[in-house]
Amino acid sequence: MSDKKLYIGIDAGHLYTKAVLMRDKEILSYAAVPTGLNVPVASEEALVAALKNGGSTRDQLAGIITTGVFAKLVELPALATIPEHVAAAKGAFVQNNNSRTVVDLGGNISKTTCYDQNGNPLDVIQNDKCADGPGILYSTMSKALGMTEEEFSALALKTTKELPLAIQCNLAAESEAIDLLCQGEEAADVANAITKYIAERVAGMCTTIGPKDEIVFAGCLARSQALTRHISALLNKNIKTLDQPEYVGAVGAVLSYGGGN
Repeated sequence: MSDKKLYIGIDAGHLYTKAVLMRDKEILSYAAVPTGLNVPVASEEALVAALKNGGSTRDQLAGIITTGVFAKLVELPALATIPEHVAAAKGAFVQNNNSRTVVDLGGNISKTTCYDQNGNPLDVIQNDKCADGPGILYSTMSKALGMTEEEFSALALKTTKELPLAIQCNLAAESEAIDLLCQGEEAADVANAITKYIAERVAGMCTTIGPKDEIVFAGCLARSQALTRHISALLNKNIKTLDQPEYVGAVGAVLSYGGGN
């Protein structure tokens, strides 16, 4: 067995708490559980699942490193807590050494971070209060249509008509989308309208910071092909989705601490 130490990164987010078991820069296993209303329980469950998936035990760990919006609520004995934008930059850079900007779309927070040739953050911008909850909005609308988020994205790609949502608040956008469905608008067009609404908020944020090429996509919404298409078109740039994008923060937490060296 390798003598390199094992570390676990825990990313406690609004929708899911993610855990990644790593040795050096090698990712051994992943796990994600719904955060719900109890962050300590969710983080413990994610830790146990990641260890089980990686065939390891708790006493083999050199340490735990946390990040995420609820990192301070994690009750596991952590070696360090890493700021979200730092973890996102490190996690994105290790997957794509050519990247210099990561767009990280989570359940409640969206942020764009630019970094240098070593993955060290140079600048970061986060959504304002009125644009909170892009992932929650996406998840809520998917459930309202009785489908998964992946199915919601596929539906949005089938749109045949533009239905703009001229609203600055996610709650109002959700209400307007439901009104449109009740008025008989096609579900594909409404799904596309919600997706484009989120993309416009993100693109505006990115434009403010002046993203540096190459741009990569991370977070719980990064798997949405419809969202990626809209953001790429609005920025007139090709955005690449990272592998296992929802785990980028947890990976970056370990690397930021030094556990991946």
